Amino acid sequence: MKKLLFLSVLIALICSFSCQSKKYDNLPSSLAELNRKIDKSPKNSDLYQLRAEYFYRNNQVDKALADILHAIKLNDKKSTYYVTLADIYLAKNETDLVEEMLKKAISIDDLNEAYLKLAELYLYQYMYRESDEILERAIRLQNHNPKAFLTRAILLRETGDTLGWLRMMQLVIDQDPFEVIAYSDLAYYFQERLDPLAISYYKNALDVSPNDKILNYNLGKLYQDLGALEMERGKPFKNIVEFELAKEQYKNLIAIDPRSYPAYNNLGYIALVYEDNYEEAIRYFTKAIELDSLYDQAWCNRGIAYFYLEDWQNARADFLQSRRINPYNEGAIKELNRLDAMRK
Repeated sequence: MKKLLFLSVLIALICSFSCQSKKYDNLPSSLAELNRKIDKSPKNSDLYQLRAEYFYRNNQVDKALADILHAIKLNDKKSTYYVTLADIYLAKNETDLVEEMLKKAISIDDLNEAYLKLAELYLYQYMYRESDEILERAIRLQNHNPKAFLTRAILLRETGDTLGWLRMMQLVIDQDPFEVIAYSDLAYYFQERLDPLAISYYKNALDVSPNDKILNYNLGKLYQDLGALEMERGKPFKNIVEFELAKEQYKNLIAIDPRSYPAYNNLGYIALVYEDNYEEAIRYFTKAIELDSLYDQAWCNRGIAYFYLEDWQNARADFLQSRRINPYNEGAIKELNRLDAMRK
């Protein structure tokens, strides 16, 4: 009888363990692992914070909130828990509670992350003086603080201090040579002014993030615009290297993103406007249209290529399609008027 009782208990334990091990089989592995750890150590507050962060990253805000509040219930002296709670409240758009939690974190521990998040909160609420004061405290606490200087740079730009913004962005790069935001913002600033200095900033940004589609496209467009500027100044096309660099950059973007219809459109534009290669232009514009049939500019551009090949029928069809998509496409309207004038 005792042997039978022992076997029954053993079987029950094995079944229980088996059920426990299978309980989380349908969950993502990282979440399942956290759940198992919590089952083994239900009073380990750090595990609840980790699970809260998992839920937060996966847009399960209510579950994240429940876990971080439980973590704080188990241990209310950890500043990082309040920073996590602030992130969750921000996701719920409860900004007053965000401020309260960040201040709570700072009161427990001079945590650089809490200062930076509070400064950002004030910045986006247009509380510039308060943001700058918090940043000053963060920088006094930790002088090598590229994130703080980046936020201060944004603040300077928002308040119209362009020279201050430029100096601060350079300081960010000096402190963190891998800060893509600083490189890309500076690149875009100089690109708007058609300043070749933008090229080096884009290249530095791409060294850090080579597959960034926006950076690759912007650099290609910069080369293209610089080439157009050289032509306007009277430089012969054959001596302008920027167009080849633009084409190379667009093709690099297509290798990263084969569905980049703007890259195909711009390759077609170079072939059409600067190389007088209308057949190649049509091939590129057609590919752009295949990828996005509502891309009215590609329809218009292909119509122009057909026009130069004296294929009036296809030109008219493309201009009309461009106008169906966008009745206000000025290029298509102009080209249709030109075709009508020719017929008269």
